[in-house]
Amino acid sequence: MQQVAILGGGLAGVLVAMQLIQQADSPLSLQIFDQSGQFGRGLAYQPRQVAHLLNVAAGKMSLDPALPADFLYWLQQQAQFAADEPAVLAQAYLPRAVFGDYVAQRWQEALALAAQKGLRVRLCKVKVTALDLTDQTAPRLHSEGQWHSYRQLVLACGNELPRHPAGFATVADHPAYVHNPWSDAWLHKLKLDSQVLILGNGLTMVDTLLSLRAAGLKTPVLSVSPHGYGMLPHRHPGLQLTQFSQALPQQASLRQLLRLFNRARHQVRRLGVSAEPLIDALRPHTQRYWQQFSHAEKTLFMRRLRHLWGVARHRVPLHVHDLLQQQRLQGLLAVHAGRVLSVCTKGEGLTLEINSRLHRDVPAQTCTYQADLVLNCTGPEQDYRQLPGHFLQQAMAAGTLAAGPLGLGLAADVVSLRVKNAGGVVQPAVYAIGSLLRGELWESTALHEIRQQAQQIAAGILSH
Repeated sequence: MQQVAILGGGLAGVLVAMQLIQQADSPLSLQIFDQSGQFGRGLAYQPRQVAHLLNVAAGKMSLDPALPADFLYWLQQQAQFAADEPAVLAQAYLPRAVFGDYVAQRWQEALALAAQKGLRVRLCKVKVTALDLTDQTAPRLHSEGQWHSYRQLVLACGNELPRHPAGFATVADHPAYVHNPWSDAWLHKLKLDSQVLILGNGLTMVDTLLSLRAAGLKTPVLSVSPHGYGMLPHRHPGLQLTQFSQALPQQASLRQLLRLFNRARHQVRRLGVSAEPLIDALRPHTQRYWQQFSHAEKTLFMRRLRHLWGVARHRVPLHVHDLLQQQRLQGLLAVHAGRVLSVCTKGEGLTLEINSRLHRDVPAQTCTYQADLVLNCTGPEQDYRQLPGHFLQQAMAAGTLAAGPLGLGLAADVVSLRVKNAGGVVQPAVYAIGSLLRGELWESTALHEIRQQAQQIAAGILSH
């Protein structure tokens, strides 16, 4: 019986497990490790996530790449959506809790299928503390004081906590500093008149603001990020720029792509269409281009274009964008471009010195801000070398794993999705999925990519 371990019980780990169960035609023993015990839903799709919406339309959220309309089919079986027009439902941005219900049901169906096939699935709510990958045919993991050996190992660890911004390590344990914005544990500290500062201005900031308002916060919120770019909405649902996509060359440098993109951007803007659909048209090609880029081109992209790409690529539903604009017009949300110069404790709060500006055409100013809560929404840490004590960092230090390009995620073979050691040699029995592949594949965090990777990894494991 082949023994397989999956480290991570969130969406990526469960998708690999579902594919293994679906594809298996011989005995299989599967163990899934997740310290939180949130198998399937993870933190993102809990029942409490009613105020938080998916930022992808429902028609694109199927778990199974072979059944692209599966989520829509499931929705039509639910009483609350049975009367809705399918075409409208496909374009809807639904609460994450609803998607979590869908994942939970499909996961239970997969477990039932596993029992029917005689496959063994064990869910382990324990912490993995170390990896031993020195024997390339038998990876081992350490938990609860014991070493466990497997034939195949899948790393599906998901997102780590954000990195502490400069100066915040000294206040990391202060109750006013929230290092984990994805947990609701900090909401009990909130008062209706709390002064709140959010570090970051991306999708996590939006979710956090929605949580703050749902909890009753009445005071203005300040968001500070290096560039202060505003969020963009999904303005052109269903618009496909096929001519632009089909005209893209098989190979192109970063400079050539920028030239093509800017030319097309001027063309569509002349017709009153914004540039976001061009980003969508590029998406099927981004993996290929990213792998073609030189180290210097990738470095330039990360330094000069990454934030612009993130704003255009990761958009919010139109009505959420309207809410953000209303908050800004009412003076309840201010988004500044700048940085925190210093932070120190002051009683139960934090005093911050901030150098920022509200608009790009005005000079930056330094001010002091007294915060009752400071929420770190700068995005998950992607360089595992920066996480002392993490089992992946320990494996990197031992040379059995290596950092991916630019320190993002893990080094891996992009065809098999098996990881590499420090010498660039592929570990034949260890796979990675999702955000762990960010450096190799760049676009590796959305459901579209993760479900494809899960299918690919399961096929690779079972072929052995």
